[in-house]
Amino acid sequence: MNRRFASYAALLPIAVWLLAARPADSQAAAAAAPAAPAPGPQDDAADAQALKVAQAKLAALAREVSPETAPAKASKEKATVKKKKAAAARKKKKPAKGAAKGTSKAKAKGNNEVKANAAGRRLTQAQVQGILSTTRDFSGYDLSGLNLVGLDLSGARFNRANLQSANLERSDMSETDLELADLTGANLRGASLNQARVRGARMAGAKMEGAMWTDKTICRKGSVGSCVE
Repeated sequence: MNRRFASYAALLPIAVWLLAARPADSQAAAAAAPAAPAPGPQDDAADAQALKVAQAKLAALAREVSPETAPAKASKEKATVKKKKAAAARKKKKPAKGAAKGTSKAKAKGNNEVKANAAGRRLTQAQVQGILSTTRDFSGYDLSGLNLVGLDLSGARFNRANLQSANLERSDMSETDLELADLTGANLRGASLNQARVRGARMAGAKMEGAMWTDKTICRKGSVGSCVE
């Protein structure tokens, strides 16, 4: 028993020394630790990726200013300018909606004024020309005594019109509507009445010499009031 105790007592100082020396050993181990490792494969891959990105940016910049793309860009800009000019020209030529509407109203007003002025009184030469260029309808109008020599009156409407003493010499009245018209004393020498409608027309004293009647008969000399074959 005493021998075992004596052995334990002898070992006790050694254990105390070991415990006291252990922190110093840890500091020495930390000081003797190796330096940080050199960059590995992952760092090299990151650098390579950054280099590729920089190279792509440089290539894009070079394409923007390269001689090959410059003509294409200039051609595109030229085409755009040409389209803008063409659109501006079309806009300039095309009348405004309000202006076109105003023109149509003015034209209709002019035609109405011709009719209004003609109603109830004798037409003038200018009014006759205006109607000939539009409706060619003289129904009910007063054309008495007017000089209508050689005019193209073909297809016009003269039903119930007053043509007393009108000078219609050599005028073309083919296919006209003369129903119930008053042609008393009118000069129809050499006029063409081919296929004209003359039902109910008053022709007393009308000079018919050399005129072509509705059936293409040429009226003899001295024909007055009616066509003599």
